[in-house]
Amino acid sequence: MYEIQRTTMAFMGFLLRIGAIAILLGACVAKPAVVPAPAAAAAPRFRLAACTEAPVRLQGPPGAHQSRGCVATFVQRLSDAATVRRLGVAAVDRRYLVYAPPVLPARPAPVVFVFPGYTASAEAAAFYYTHTRWEALADRDGFVVVYGNGLPHPPNAQERAAMPKGGFLQGCFPEHAGEGIDVAYVRQILERLGTELAIDRTRIYATGLSAGGGMAFQLALEAPDLVAAIAPVAPLPFQPAGPWLHGCHPRPGHERVSIAMLAATHDPFISYAPGSSREYPAARYPGMEETRDAWLKALGISGAPQIDVFPDVVQGDSHQSQTGLASSTIERQRYGPAPDGRELWFYKAVGMGHCWPNPTQTWGGLWERFGKTNQDVDFADEAWAFFQRHARR
Repeated sequence: MYEIQRTTMAFMGFLLRIGAIAILLGACVAKPAVVPAPAAAAAPRFRLAACTEAPVRLQGPPGAHQSRGCVATFVQRLSDAATVRRLGVAAVDRRYLVYAPPVLPARPAPVVFVFPGYTASAEAAAFYYTHTRWEALADRDGFVVVYGNGLPHPPNAQERAAMPKGGFLQGCFPEHAGEGIDVAYVRQILERLGTELAIDRTRIYATGLSAGGGMAFQLALEAPDLVAAIAPVAPLPFQPAGPWLHGCHPRPGHERVSIAMLAATHDPFISYAPGSSREYPAARYPGMEETRDAWLKALGISGAPQIDVFPDVVQGDSHQSQTGLASSTIERQRYGPAPDGRELWFYKAVGMGHCWPNPTQTWGGLWERFGKTNQDVDFADEAWAFFQRHARR
C-alpha cells in the first residue's frame, strides 16, 4: 500500500510539472496548452476491500482448480489471561481465505466456515480437501465461503506447519475462560465481512476436517448464538459433557445446534472405536458412536434413526491392505427432527481413512498413512443440503 501511495504521488507530481511547462510554452507561442488527462483509476485487485493477498498456490495435478477467493489478515488482540500466558503474546496475526461470488442475491447471504486440519492451511481446506466444491455451490446458491486458518504459533517447539501458512487449531484442548481464541477469531471475521456484505446472521454454518471438525464442535458449544448447524468430518470428538469437553464452556443454546457428523471406521488418526489410534497410540478417544450419543442426549433427541445406505458408486476406494475391504461405503443415520427442527445426522464411512469424502481420490503417496477417501459422495454437497434445512431461531 505504501508503494502504491508513493508511486501515485510521484505520478501526480509529474503531471503538475508537465502542466506548468505547458502553460509557460503557451505564453510564448500563443497556442492553447494541452495537459495529459490523468490515467483511469485501476480496478480493485480483489472482490473484497478487506483482502490484501492472493491465496498461496498449492501443488496439484494439472487442471486442478485453485481457490478463486482472496486472503484477508488482521491482528487479533487477546484478553484471556490463560491464552496470553500460553502463547506468550497479547496479540496474534490472523488470516482467512474468503470467497464471495461476483454476484450475490439481494437478500442477506449465508456464510459457511470451512476449517482445515491441524498444521494445514485455509488453502489446503479449499484445494486438497474439498477441491473448491464449496465455491461452486456458493456460485450456484448465493452464499459466502470462509476457509479458516489456525494460529501461526505452534503449541510447542517440536510442532511445525505442514505447508506454507499452515496453522494450529486446538479446539477445546487448551485452558481458557469464556470462549476460545478461535471462537473470538470467527466473530471478528463476521464483523469484518458485515462491513462489506449483507450477511444473514441466522444462517452461519461450520464444517471442517479433523481438528477443523473439532473447531466446528467448539463453535456449537461456545458460540451457539452464531452457528445454526455444523458438519464435522473425521473430527476431534469434543462433547458437551464429560472428559471430552476438555477446556470448553458450553453456552445456553448449544443444545439447539443441528449436527451432521461423519466418522470413518478405519481412521488411523482419530479412532472410530473408543481408545487409541494407530497414529496416536497414547490417545484415549471416546469413540465416534459414543460422541454421536453424547450429542443426541444434549439435543434431547431419542428414538431409532432412519437409515439410508448410499450406492457404492466407485469400487476400489478403500485401502484394502489396511482395511481388508475392496470398497468404502457410507451409511447415513438420521435422528430427529425434534419439534423445533433440530436434528442429528450421523454418516458412517466404512473402510475410509482420515479424509473428506470426495469423487476425486487422494494422492496415492498418502494412502499408507491416511488411508483412502470414499468417492461415492461429495460431502460438501451433503453438508450444504443439511445446512439449508436449518436457520438459527
